[in-house]
Amino acid sequence: MRLWILPCFIAALGYGSATLAAPLPDDFAEGIPITPVGEGRAYQLSLPEPVYQVSTRADLGDVRVFNRDGGVVQHAFCEIEDQTEQNTVAHPAALYGLPPGRRPAEHLGGQLAIDTADGLSMRWQRSEPEEGASVEAGAFEYIVDARGVEQAISGIRLDWRWRSPEGRQELPIRIAASDDLDQWRTVVTRTTLLRLDGEALETVAVALPEHRYRFLRLIPEDERARDWLHGAQILTTRTEVESVPLIWAETERSAGDALDGRFQSSRPAPARQWRLTLPGPNRVLRVRLSSRADDTAAWRERYLGSVASAAGSGETEARTMTPTTDPLWRVQVLSGGESLAGEPVSLHLGYPPLQLGFLAQGEGPFLLAYGSRRVPPAQVLDCDALGSEPAPARAELEQRRELGGKAVLQPLPEPIPARRIVLWGVLILGAVLVVIMAVGLLRKLDNR
Repeated sequence: MRLWILPCFIAALGYGSATLAAPLPDDFAEGIPITPVGEGRAYQLSLPEPVYQVSTRADLGDVRVFNRDGGVVQHAFCEIEDQTEQNTVAHPAALYGLPPGRRPAEHLGGQLAIDTADGLSMRWQRSEPEEGASVEAGAFEYIVDARGVEQAISGIRLDWRWRSPEGRQELPIRIAASDDLDQWRTVVTRTTLLRLDGEALETVAVALPEHRYRFLRLIPEDERARDWLHGAQILTTRTEVESVPLIWAETERSAGDALDGRFQSSRPAPARQWRLTLPGPNRVLRVRLSSRADDTAAWRERYLGSVASAAGSGETEARTMTPTTDPLWRVQVLSGGESLAGEPVSLHLGYPPLQLGFLAQGEGPFLLAYGSRRVPPAQVLDCDALGSEPAPARAELEQRRELGGKAVLQPLPEPIPARRIVLWGVLILGAVLVVIMAVGLLRKLDNR
């Protein structure tokens, strides 16, 4: 009995081992050598364009990296992010000095006057001080007019000069804000202007909660300060984005006609922009662009409006949209279709380029293999596993070569259900053994 079971067990074990076998370069259609430029625990390069063209999977699961000995190297796909840079912009601001005293109308015989004929304006009206009130020369508080700045204000730069009687160039101040020069709210409870060793170390800029302010009031905490401010600049922050150059790919027309076309894209990266190619120049159409994730999902409108081809070509202007990985697209021509003369439009999508990163496992040169219907999906790493600064690598496109060829791009025939055969074989074998045991038992009974 054991001799019958042993072959079945060996067959099942061999089948399980075959399913876990690592792929070989010949299991892929094409390959491109990769040369590391520097040394590191990981390498990174832009994913070559032929990979997108030959890969059979939208998630690029049929891509592998091999080392010189033919071993599989772990890899990751990383998106290139836009580079953002924040720059500080300084704006001139009008400055008004106020004499000492928090209530000038009562103590110094003066008041703030507001004119609203052409907007809000300000002037200081001085009258005779009350009897017994002492008037100290020089400005103590300052009001900064920030109405000319339309953006949100992030700080203020001060040209200040003051030294205390003790010889210290240090002045704590408080900053308040107002929209009408009447009601004031504190925005900076306390900050200290400080200058050490001449101008070697000094504080000239004060950060503010980012907001649009009309008036700012600078109030020293040292009551001896006079004429300490000579100028002010309002600071705003401007964010500049350097977008990644996109890779443009034409989608594949799958159905429809010139006025209602259906398209399909197999790129795994999210599309950021789109454009159409019309049959000729100087054409204007009103179109609706839609996309969806699969055949059962509803169409999501991406654009509704007019497009126009350029004077020298049929391409329309590239338009930005919310990034999406939807593979199915639809272009409906709502008006202007007579100018197409029955010829269809083409849809192009702009994708950010992907970075291929892989660990330095084994010796180089490495081989990037892609395009296969015979291998299981790759187990891709997270980009964090590559470290903060992978060393650069270079794809040798001129050495692109065929590996398994077109044969590995064809679907495999239906696999033989080995597990089912083994299971049925064991069941049949068990039934036969039961019959043999029953026959043997009957013979023993007859002999008695």
